[in-house]
Amino acid sequence: MIKVRNTNKGFTLIEMIVSLGIFSIIITTAIGALLVLISGNQKLQNEQGVMSNLAFALDSMTREIRTGYNYYCDAAPNYNSGGSNNIFDNSDPHETIVGVSTQDCSSGRSPASHNLQGVSFFEGGNSITGTSTSDRRILYYFDNASSTIMRRVGNDSAQSIISSGLQINEAEFFVTGSQPLSVAAAGGGLEQPTVTIRVEAQEIGEPKIYYLQTSVTQRTLDL
Repeated sequence: MIKVRNTNKGFTLIEMIVSLGIFSIIITTAIGALLVLISGNQKLQNEQGVMSNLAFALDSMTREIRTGYNYYCDAAPNYNSGGSNNIFDNSDPHETIVGVSTQDCSSGRSPASHNLQGVSFFEGGNSITGTSTSDRRILYYFDNASSTIMRRVGNDSAQSIISSGLQINEAEFFVTGSQPLSVAAAGGGLEQPTVTIRVEAQEIGEPKIYYLQTSVTQRTLDL
């Protein structure tokens, strides 16, 4: 009878333990790297969402301001100040208070203790305010108490243009050259009206702060 020796050998217990240990280390490292990538991707998506929302709000403002005219910049301590002469108060007639007046604010929100500051202007066309000779003004302003930027059309109530989940820590409107060239002889400005908007914002619950700034020059000639 011929006996055949089986030379095939399996893994020993020690080899199996070592193999499982190495495999566990590799899997743990790979999963950790994957979780870091997922977390980083989520943060980038959140940041992109914040920047997109801010850019949309800023673009909306600049597009309307650029085609507008008769810029009037103003500030107020709160909604209840100034009696019936507060353009930020929804109960006050925004159109009547400002009329065709112009006003600079080269120092931005001054004094800094004022919670409300913004710029009012006549719409360049009639796509938003309509064909009525009244209710032609649009007002954008920063509400420090509510940490948002508001938009008021004509004498209607103001609405926030900032999406939920975002807060505006600081915003200022700098307006120069608001007086038209036609009144230059009486002390008016010789420069084209310019509006600079500076915004500091952050996502609610997140520490990162975003800074945006843009300058807008009136498109039509300042005559």
